[in-house]
Amino acid sequence: MTKITIKDVALRAGVSVKTVSRVINNEVNVRAEMQEKVKKAVNELGFRRNPLARALRNQQTSILSLLYSNPNPGYILEVQNGIQAQCDLDNYNLQILPCDHNDEHFFEKIESLLQRSSTDGVLLIEPLCDMPEVIDLLDKYKLPYALISPATSKPKAPFARSNDEQASYQMTEYLISQGHKDIAFIMGDPSHGDSHQRLKGYQNALAEYNISVDDTFFEQGYFTFESGEISARRLLSLKNRPSAIFASNDYMAAAVLKVAAQKQIKVPQELSIVGYDDTPVSKQIWPALTTVRQPIRDISSHATKKLIAQLNKCSFDEVKTLFECQLVVRESTSVWASD
Repeated sequence: MTKITIKDVALRAGVSVKTVSRVINNEVNVRAEMQEKVKKAVNELGFRRNPLARALRNQQTSILSLLYSNPNPGYILEVQNGIQAQCDLDNYNLQILPCDHNDEHFFEKIESLLQRSSTDGVLLIEPLCDMPEVIDLLDKYKLPYALISPATSKPKAPFARSNDEQASYQMTEYLISQGHKDIAFIMGDPSHGDSHQRLKGYQNALAEYNISVDDTFFEQGYFTFESGEISARRLLSLKNRPSAIFASNDYMAAAVLKVAAQKQIKVPQELSIVGYDDTPVSKQIWPALTTVRQPIRDISSHATKKLIAQLNKCSFDEVKTLFECQLVVRESTSVWASD
């Protein structure tokens, strides 16, 4: 079978080879009409670029790397899917670089990973995107990067994240609207910026409705099922236990549901439980979780788009992009009828 070349595409589209090259390399300032002609010709001929030739010519590998340390598999899968979707659109490959930020040799291992990997740019998710030492390593190796859900609102790199503080406020407000005043909170890993944003939203809502914060209703979790279970056992053993528990992610909320079942506490009649993220587990358990849906795929895809724009020296609208979340009400909550 004869190999289709860039010249064949140019001939079919009725444009120059240079124009075809500019379109397939996502360069700016190419008229929409020309882009349409080239893309149509590419599809009709089944043209595929040679990634090795491109790498040699541009000194790029067409590979992006996701660097992460996060115990939540559902969240990570959504992040990967969002990044991969944008990589597919822009003809990049994705390599996954998992690590453990609690490892005492963490930074040495990160540097070793960066030295061994062939990548054009790096995507960081929390907590790594909030670690100056990790950012310094990327700067040291002159690697472009974009951040997914950083804590700070003014990082020097482009980033995308959800409005966690507002969403947490809205979820707490929803519980209050259902008659709940004794609302416990299980915080996520303190090294993650969004853990603090979610706590702040919860606290602000209680303050807004003049509900005093009971210190015994606060638990430190780590976004893991196990930490949620430990927190739930203490909260549900209190003499005056909460009428609702707000867990900072769905995995911890699922653990609360397990402990409630073991203690024969009816959900939602005797206890309302809410989570965060709307990961698959929220619909796989019963009763299904009321939770906060954050557009994890869209956030990740948008951050990837900004990184690719950097690599292609294209401009983007703004460094910061904030995504809104949505409350998803399911069967784990109900109106509280106080005695």
